Amino acid sequence: MLRRGEVWRIEGHRSRLGLVISSDVYTATDVPIVVVAEVVEEELLRDSPLAVPMGRYVVMPDRLSSPMKKWFTECVDVADTDTMHRVGRALRIIQDT
Repeated sequence: MLRRGEVWRIEGHRSRLGLVISSDVYTATDVPIVVVAEVVEEELLRDSPLAVPMGRYVVMPDRLSSPMKKWFTECVDVADTDTMHRVGRALRIIQDT
């Protein structure tokens, strides 16, 4: 089962990494999608004031998508609590809340 805070390899229309940001309650439903923030390797980072470092990866909270659950192929990492707090803060900045 997909869980909030996990980084997954997603093989859909394009191959990418995504940090699950939707809640575990939402993800556990029959809804066929999961909300993710794109994750890139540090050297592929484009200019983004909201980027959140995560080891050799960078989470891009301003690049959200909702891929199909069936496209998630492999869990490659798990974000720690501090990273998830920083991602949440960036999402609130985007929403102006």
